Amino acid sequence: MKRTFVTASVAPLFLAASLLSAHEPAAVVDMEATKRAIRIADLEMAKAVSDRNLEKFNSLVADDAVFFGRDISRGREAVAKAWLPLFTDASMFLKWQPNEVHVSASGDLGYSIGTYERMSKDPSGRPTSATGTYVSIWRKQSHGKWRAVLDIGTPGTPVKP
Repeated sequence: MKRTFVTASVAPLFLAASLLSAHEPAAVVDMEATKRAIRIADLEMAKAVSDRNLEKFNSLVADDAVFFGRDISRGREAVAKAWLPLFTDASMFLKWQPNEVHVSASGDLGYSIGTYERMSKDPSGRPTSATGTYVSIWRKQSHGKWRAVLDIGTPGTPVKP
């Protein structure tokens, strides 16, 4: 009997608390500032690759990131391993530019769409170049920084010399 009374008296309190929290005003998201922040994170990642700064690159990749390339890389360490040649092989170079940025209504997810150019050498040592498009999904971390959680690029289209 005591258990029923306690349950019956506490239940309305939980109901009232949930109703009050459900009616709290939603935080207003500054969409333009959020888009700028994602664009800056994307450009910082491109600069890290251009500068061959693996540490900076890794700081912009989420722990649970998934990047698509020759293979699917799951997790920051796997992404770093897959992208390592871009940081260690002087004959390889990748540059990109975000052209569009979109943000979720909640302001904690967004994506960038852009174009890239990849330069390397073929097996005979001749320079090759290819262009394509990409999409990266970004998630705002608890500390306020944006990190890439998903990256997908189209297969590169060879550029004729």
